[in-house]
Amino acid sequence: MLSKPQSPQLRVKWLAVLCTLAVALTCWQHRAHRSGQQSAPEKAAQRIMWPLQSGVTSALGRGHDVFVSLIHARSLAEENRKLKEEIDRLAAEKLQLHEYYLEYKDLCEKLGFVISGEAKGVPARAISRSSTPGGPKVTIESLDGRELEVGNMVMTQKGLVGRVVVAQKSVGEVMLLTHSDHAVAGMAQRSRDQGMIYAASPTDASEPLLQMEKVRGEADLRVGDVILTAGLSEIYPASVRIGTVIRVQTAPASSRTLRAIIKPAANLTSITYVLVVRSAK
Repeated sequence: MLSKPQSPQLRVKWLAVLCTLAVALTCWQHRAHRSGQQSAPEKAAQRIMWPLQSGVTSALGRGHDVFVSLIHARSLAEENRKLKEEIDRLAAEKLQLHEYYLEYKDLCEKLGFVISGEAKGVPARAISRSSTPGGPKVTIESLDGRELEVGNMVMTQKGLVGRVVVAQKSVGEVMLLTHSDHAVAGMAQRSRDQGMIYAASPTDASEPLLQMEKVRGEADLRVGDVILTAGLSEIYPASVRIGTVIRVQTAPASSRTLRAIIKPAANLTSITYVLVVRSAK
């Protein structure tokens, strides 16, 4: 049902009422301002509009924050991705450094000594092992690329290994103490008795042994004696540990000659890192 249109007289009447109300409110406001106060309608309007204004301002502030966050979200995501990649890279470097540390620690345990005097050592690692009629030989390679020389003494932290018999730049072949062609003058640390040390006759022992014979005079050799190099040759300097006496017996050739069976100080069956003394020749 359609509403009945208002008559022009009614519109004029309402317009007159609104104008009268506006004039009254204005007069009221001016009168209140002259006395330094606010009019009642202004106070009512402020009480009504203040919560609305506060809510609108707060909503606009939150909207601004959301808008700024949306603008920077992409750059923040990219920055987070780069930071994660950097963290992963640093973690990988830390792991690699730890592996280097363990390798260095292992090397120090095997070569953790300094030769006194003028001799300088070249660290090397075993790269192969071969069998020959006289016994095994080990091929080594210097870790820093320095050249090896025939006659260089080879040792570990525990004791003497042998000498270089073939050299090609940084690679050398080592004849071990237990090779049948090897011999070195030795001396008992306690009694100072001397004799030549070479490979013992093959036995049922789990590892190769050495023997010392031709001891001068009334020899005083005992189980547990430490045997060192005597320093009587140009190849081996004095006081390098060879091994420990594990058994003393009479030599078959002469009852006046003692034979000391010696266990090598260095583990000749499992050689990894060695020190090559280049100036020992």
